Amino acid sequence: MQVQDADVLSRARRDAFRRCDEVGRPDLADDAALVTGELVTNALLHGGGCTGVDVTALAGGVRVEVHDRSRLPPLLGRPTEGSLTGRGLRLVDSVSARWGADAEPAGKVVWAELTGEPATGGGDDRSEADILTMWDDVQLEDRQEHRFHVELGDVPTDLLMAAKSHVDNLVREFTLASAGARAGHTAEVPDHLRRLLRAVVDRFAEARLAIKRQALMAAATGSPKASLALDLPASAADAAEDYVRALDEIDAYCRARRLLTLETPEQHRTFRRWYVEELVKALRAAAGGRISPPAQPFERRLLAELDRLAVARRLADRSARLYSVAAALATAATSEAVAEAVLTEGVPALGAAAGAVLLAADSDRMVVPGAVGYDEAVVNKLRDGSADAELPAAVALRTGEALWLESPAERDSRFPELLGVEQNTVALCAVPLSVQGRRLGALGFSFTEARLFDEEERRFVRTLAAQTAQALKRTQLQRARVDVSRRLQRSLLPPRVPQVEGMEVAAMYRPLGDEMDVGGDFYDVWCVAPGCWGLAIGDAAGTGPEAVALTALVRHTLRALTLTNPDPVAVMRILNAALLEAAVSDEDERFCTTLLGLIRVAETIEIEVATGGHPPPLLRRAGGPVELMDVRGSLLGAFPHAEMGTARTVLGPGDTLVAVTDGVLEARRAGVMFELDGVSRVLAREAASAKEVADALERAVLDHTGGSLTDDMAAVVLHVPG
Repeated sequence: MQVQDADVLSRARRDAFRRCDEVGRPDLADDAALVTGELVTNALLHGGGCTGVDVTALAGGVRVEVHDRSRLPPLLGRPTEGSLTGRGLRLVDSVSARWGADAEPAGKVVWAELTGEPATGGGDDRSEADILTMWDDVQLEDRQEHRFHVELGDVPTDLLMAAKSHVDNLVREFTLASAGARAGHTAEVPDHLRRLLRAVVDRFAEARLAIKRQALMAAATGSPKASLALDLPASAADAAEDYVRALDEIDAYCRARRLLTLETPEQHRTFRRWYVEELVKALRAAAGGRISPPAQPFERRLLAELDRLAVARRLADRSARLYSVAAALATAATSEAVAEAVLTEGVPALGAAAGAVLLAADSDRMVVPGAVGYDEAVVNKLRDGSADAELPAAVALRTGEALWLESPAERDSRFPELLGVEQNTVALCAVPLSVQGRRLGALGFSFTEARLFDEEERRFVRTLAAQTAQALKRTQLQRARVDVSRRLQRSLLPPRVPQVEGMEVAAMYRPLGDEMDVGGDFYDVWCVAPGCWGLAIGDAAGTGPEAVALTALVRHTLRALTLTNPDPVAVMRILNAALLEAAVSDEDERFCTTLLGLIRVAETIEIEVATGGHPPPLLRRAGGPVELMDVRGSLLGAFPHAEMGTARTVLGPGDTLVAVTDGVLEARRAGVMFELDGVSRVLAREAASAKEVADALERAVLDHTGGSLTDDMAAVVLHVPG
């Protein structure tokens, strides 16, 4: 039967069943079908394709013959845990009375005889070595090219066996994927990859078989190492290079498609490249009439690979640390946070004993925002060090040049003063922290042993220093911006709360924190006319200088308008129009919440309150409960016709009124906000003065949040003494 189509296995098995019936041995049909299927599979995977199947009668049984296109013999490999191939021939060996292979002009025939008797497991009674020797003789008849003898040396037998199994697995997986694609069951395999498979199976098959044979013979004798020696034509050099390229690409394809055979173990890849490179070198030298140097021993190649992997691992580790530093510096808001991020990664990456970031200060002293690995005495000496001192960090800062001290002799000759600061330091590097020509400080690492700084290490430290300098510049700019905003904001707050006849006035203001940008919370108390006072509290949109500018606009507008207009609602409407007019564009956030109160002191103390989107004030009558003044209004600066609410009340002896911003109400911890209930609890306590209420409110908010604020906060307290 000639077999050329895609359903070769099913047709071959059916033919085996039919032939067993025809020769009167239906009892052998199952075994014959099994053996036929395994031999056909072997021909497809390793024989260049199946060219024919015959099942014939035999005295006492049947004979199965499978023809393929390869002149190379089948080998009964030794099973391993990672092997996905080789089990087929072992099944044939266990089921057949005898089996073997014979050469043919265009390939070979692999045969098996089944008699129903217990299998001998001995093949055709020829030893594996005898079979290989016979096939060597067959190959010699076919050899037309001159052969060159190449000695590669000893290789661990287990490695040879495992590498052979892995390549066989790759061939099996790729062949199955190709067959599945032809049948429409799996995705199409690219044509060039199928051609690569032929380079693996056919073009380099002779060398593969020779290595496989020597591995099996070493394993059969229990030898821990196999001595590899090959006789190959010069053309095998090109085939060997194609073989390695093909395996690498097929390996990547199998890994990307999540096939059973995944990435080649590194030791297999190292072995493959070693023996191919040595083989190619020897063959090309011999073909050119040159004497090839002895092959590099495999152990030496392994040591070289270990060195290469160690360097790659170190580079990868330092790259990862630079990435971690960059990620940490992205959120570092202070020089201390910058120093911590850089030193935490830099010291272990270099194997340093200690490290420090030193910055220039306004005085002649150095500032040390962070140090790792130094004891407190050394850190204090670094802090006390002068920027003019003859110490590595100070010199790097002054000159802008990196310093690399690699030995005690170099240390003592260049910086004799260093022993008085760092007694245990033997080697040291100090790199300036520079941004756009401006030197901010120096980054230093100390070592307790002599150190030769190679170019890669120096590049790593310089990169670390560049990241540090950029982050420090950003934090300094941010700090300067915050300082300016804070000064602007505080300049817009009343320098002191004025005293109002017949009542006490106190205020509380708490910025978000030095590390963050300023917010828009504000308050103000001012004299409008004799016996009349203005009170304002609010929250302007945005942060930083924009919020400060908006705060200034609101405060000064309110002060100016109340001097001529005694109606708080009318004043708020004019303020709303002013904010809308001041907006540069529709996206310009010129809005705010504001509460305006006019306090009139006569025989009684009366307060009239108008609000634009601001929380209403709370009022506690003497000895009574806490009440919420019913006054509401819409946000100012957002709508042309904003609604304004108003309310009036008279404050008597012992009464207390509190107005707060959203920073108080929305202060939170674990998602729980302080809210008006928190203000009510503070206000419900008996108070001796307005200041006592303001201080108690600030403490209560900080206790609620654990000392961490998410917004600025402000409050104004009015209290009529009892």
